Amino acid sequence: MSEDGQLHLEGLGIEEGKPVVPEGAAEPDLADNASAAEPEAEASGEVVADAELELVDDDAVGAATEIPIKPAAVEAADDVAAGASARTAEEPVETETAQAVTSAAVDAPTALYFLTNRMNLNGVLSSRLVAPRESFGKYYADLLDRCPGWVPLLTQPPDQDLIDAVLAERGAGAPVIIEFPLSVAGKQPLDVPAVYVPAVALAEAIAIHFREERDLREHAARGYSNVHPHDDLLKVTPALFAGASSAGTTIVAPSEAASIDWQRIDRIRGAVNAAVAAAGSGEQLAVAAAFLGAVKFPATVTLPGWISWLELDDHSAPDDRIGPDHVGFRAMYDALGKRDAAEAWSPNAILDEVDAGIQTYGLPADLLETVDRNLKRVRSIVNVEVDFEPFRSNARALVSAKSLLLVLMRPDLGELLAWPQQETGADDITRVTAAVLAGRLRGLSREAIHLRTVALDDLTAAWAVRVAHGKAVALSGVQFTANTRGTALKVDGVELEAREPLMQDAVAKYRKIAEAKREAARIKVCRAMGWPVEHRIEVPEGAAVTSDQTGIIVSTPSEVSIVASVVEEPFVQQLAALSGDARRRALSALDVRRR
Repeated sequence: MSEDGQLHLEGLGIEEGKPVVPEGAAEPDLADNASAAEPEAEASGEVVADAELELVDDDAVGAATEIPIKPAAVEAADDVAAGASARTAEEPVETETAQAVTSAAVDAPTALYFLTNRMNLNGVLSSRLVAPRESFGKYYADLLDRCPGWVPLLTQPPDQDLIDAVLAERGAGAPVIIEFPLSVAGKQPLDVPAVYVPAVALAEAIAIHFREERDLREHAARGYSNVHPHDDLLKVTPALFAGASSAGTTIVAPSEAASIDWQRIDRIRGAVNAAVAAAGSGEQLAVAAAFLGAVKFPATVTLPGWISWLELDDHSAPDDRIGPDHVGFRAMYDALGKRDAAEAWSPNAILDEVDAGIQTYGLPADLLETVDRNLKRVRSIVNVEVDFEPFRSNARALVSAKSLLLVLMRPDLGELLAWPQQETGADDITRVTAAVLAGRLRGLSREAIHLRTVALDDLTAAWAVRVAHGKAVALSGVQFTANTRGTALKVDGVELEAREPLMQDAVAKYRKIAEAKREAARIKVCRAMGWPVEHRIEVPEGAAVTSDQTGIIVSTPSEVSIVASVVEEPFVQQLAALSGDARRRALSALDVRRR
């Protein structure tokens, strides 16, 4: 798939000059398990809600042919059959021996196969996760229906009865097989028709097989904004779909599966992804790292204690540190996790849910009043009762309330992150927290890939598989590093993002300036930042003072002095509240250079 989210067709066995002939009309571009088109909509060309269809131009179709690749078991069986045929006219063949060799070749599993249809494949690609039926929104019947809570992986290529089962529903598209290594079965015995797992990450896949070139063209002809490039997995392998009809492989759930809320899993993954996507500077990357679970930071990084993995992963035990910002964020995160902006969007309804949620935490009256005052301000801006103005330094303003306001005004993550800081006044913590809330609202599988990375998607998919297995639910090995060369965020040894070095503490640098020079430094910074500077004119005795529209006129034979000054305490408060580009400008005015 190209950088613009469209699948390249070169190398997929398409004849030069031959147009792509779709099986049906257009499909939605959001190939996710909550947004696949209904058959009727697909047939009519209708674009369903939140779809952003990008069909690849037929003229862009390449002209190359790929040799179908067969799994080892199928190749071995074919070799035996071919050898037997070649020898028939020349020498007698021991029929029983040949049958035994063929049987051994077919019966010894060399891979595991997830059989589904092309429409369900879109959901797998968007989430990069093969999960049970419950993980899909729009769903077309396949083998998942037969084993709720489980993913069946066949130990042999499917027979015709199973293939027919995944094509039974109108609009399902062609059959598809995702091939996995035997290792995904863990310690389960493989001398059975199928093994069952709670989930498996797409990163484990060996290949995605189609029965015919036409089926692959139909898949490749559609560009989806929420599907990462995956050309390297695509293959045409007719032999895998050549099984004869039989009594049918029994697909039955081995036992009752653990209860997993797969929508919640996707919403948590969306919040994690959004935190990293929002990190445009070293300071913002530190905030994202804290949300993901990092605990070690340089002394210059000061973050609220409630910004942690415990707040994103609501599978975890709750944190006992309760304050107004903490409670506000929890209530907002919960409320947005139950909403879908694509289906219905009501900022006032969300605020009502947040209000109700906050009441359940038993905050003392004074802290409850603080949260209530902030939310009333948010509601008045959302309802256009007062104008929205860039945030200013205000000790009474809660990060959670400011973040929610930004999301209620721009719920789309891409639009939220594109909002200039000069227009919002949001500091680093507010920007990343707002992104987390927006990611929680939309989830991961529907998010456009220009706001995602394959590396992070696969790490969170692996986390989801661990959750499904009932194992530790924290992201593993989250590490934030900072030095003079830059900052970096790693998860499980994988570097996700690298940003510029952390900026110095502007207040600490100001404090190092000699007392006699601080007034001049304050004036210089204020003029660079556009903050007011007080000018006092000393008027000599007997001077005549008049004024007009252009200024004040002092008439006197004596010398007139003008003294500029900035009161230190409010200046330091303003300096401490700076972040991002604003702090850079202040540091530059202080002649501070990052080493």
